[in-house]
Amino acid sequence: MPLLWIVVGAVLILDALVVWFTSSLNSGVVATFVLGVLYLLHGLHLLHGSRRARTRAGTENGLFRWLKVFVPAATALLLVLFASLAVLGRADTVSHQEDAVVVLGAGLRGEEVTPSLRSRLDVAIGYSVANPDAVVVVAGGQGPGETITEALAMERYLVAHGVPQSRILREDRSTSTHENFVLAKSLLDAHLGADYTTAFVTSDYHVFRAGGIAEKAGIDSTHLHADTPWYEIPVAYVREAMAITKFVLTGR
Repeated sequence: MPLLWIVVGAVLILDALVVWFTSSLNSGVVATFVLGVLYLLHGLHLLHGSRRARTRAGTENGLFRWLKVFVPAATALLLVLFASLAVLGRADTVSHQEDAVVVLGAGLRGEEVTPSLRSRLDVAIGYSVANPDAVVVVAGGQGPGETITEALAMERYLVAHGVPQSRILREDRSTSTHENFVLAKSLLDAHLGADYTTAFVTSDYHVFRAGGIAEKAGIDSTHLHADTPWYEIPVAYVREAMAITKFVLTGR
């Protein structure tokens, strides 16, 4: 068991570093790195400290026993959450007859779309082929380390892959999923009027929270998922766990 925690911790640390260098530095990278360090230290403590903890009375012994229970229990809860997000996120609900599709941003590296964002855009391209009359809203402002807005980079990618620019609306002011939907709805209201249907495209892990936020913003929760690159999965799901906590507390 100590070796398992050490290996898991090392994998999380390595994964955080890989995502940082291949995509961008974000709260998920930092949280995954910290979680990896905690698992690594926990494993080392189990490996080298169990005998010492057993021989000492009082607080340290009690704390050692508490950690042995808390860390596996908290990890099990996280795994249940991650599995639930993955299952729910892959249950697409689009009819390919919607009037518009909103593609949510996922970060840039300079001006280049990240692998996660590229996955979303490729799904949006497939949707636009199946539903050539739909308006495509690309949603995302400019974040740290980005030299242009996510929306502009997304538009360039879609146009380069055959989506007519005349079908694309660019929402380039948002800094959160909530703002993505609120500002996208304003664009669509002006472009399509009051009576239209929408779908959104995002990564599988993000579908559950995005659907709840979309409904609060007055956007249909109909969705189509994009697969998360395998090496981004730990970072993405750790970040989403924090975001869901925020959503439960604030509604955003």
